[in-house]
Amino acid sequence: ESGKIELEEVECSLSEIMHELRNIFQADIMSKRLDFYIDTVDVFDENVICDRLRLNQILLNILGNSVKFTEPGGSISIRIYQKPGKSEEYGKYEFHIKDTGIGMSEEFLAHIFEPFFTTKGGGMGTGLGLPEVYGIVLSAGGSLRVENRQKGVCFYVFLPLVAAAEVPAAAEPCCGRLSARILIADDD
Repeated sequence: ESGKIELEEVECSLSEIMHELRNIFQADIMSKRLDFYIDTVDVFDENVICDRLRLNQILLNILGNSVKFTEPGGSISIRIYQKPGKSEEYGKYEFHIKDTGIGMSEEFLAHIFEPFFTTKGGGMGTGLGLPEVYGIVLSAGGSLRVENRQKGVCFYVFLPLVAAAEVPAAAEPCCGRLSARILIADDD
């Protein structure tokens, strides 16, 4: 409301956030028979310092729109990239959220981050969700852009995040969590 957003940065796991997002949208994804992909293969530091609530708010809002405007049988994907940042501790994290939904008119796209904008004829409109997302991204020192694709749209969210310091192996309890990349292939 005031235009100021206070970030509460804590250590969080990007893989946990992605898992939670999948769980939140699972029923809608299944009922619309959507293909849903999450790719974090280009992320080397999954534990980061960020405002978890705000990051969730960004992703939930964009994904919510993707699920809402993607026809049954379509697809939605999230791909996270980690690139070098301004210093060794920072990384530039890119979140690419693509869908095969109905897309947007050029008129609507030009005003997508304005609160309560409605196209002529009342076909499409914004509420507060995407303008709020835009404000959060800017407050975190990031940027956000969206582009129409041949079918659907792609949101590009760029955020500078600090990689969380790793706990030395000697300090981990004997039954600590194991983090590894695996591939499981099954005929089921």
